[in-house]
Amino acid sequence: MRELMEYKRNEAVEYARTWALYRNPKYKDYDPWGGDCTNYISQCIHEGEIPFDNQGRDIMAKWYWYSDYSRTPSWTSANAFGRYILNNNNQNSTNYGIYAVLAEYNELEIGDIVQLVYEGIAYHTMIVTQVILDNKNYLLDYLICQHTEDLIDYPLSEKVGERRYIKILGYYK
Repeated sequence: MRELMEYKRNEAVEYARTWALYRNPKYKDYDPWGGDCTNYISQCIHEGEIPFDNQGRDIMAKWYWYSDYSRTPSWTSANAFGRYILNNNNQNSTNYGIYAVLAEYNELEIGDIVQLVYEGIAYHTMIVTQVILDNKNYLLDYLICQHTEDLIDYPLSEKVGERRYIKILGYYK
């Protein structure tokens, strides 16, 4: 039986905060080509020790970035990323890489993903960097980081649009 490996949420969030207002020079900035949000989120997840996935049956079932010329659409495109991350694994699959599921709003943790969608198509990707609770531990809001419009620890409640919530459970080696 396969072993589900841990996603290092704190490391992903630390990276998110470090690079929210800047670009890591190791990666290309995709703002001039429609936005850098998903490239940035992929970097954050990868820093959370989720390894590249070179094992998929075709380019749309893989997730990696070695250079601008050696990358998958799922690394940089919000909709391709959403399809990849939600369809890559399930409890019965034998796939390598990320295992994530759709979540409810109140199930998110730091390091989880929020996508803005329109008519079922994702067009923007963000990472949860803090869960805001009141003094009775009731959920008040989340803070997110993102690129394209660079934001650090911004209230999710201020984001307009239909949302998709994605919980990262870990990855399979």
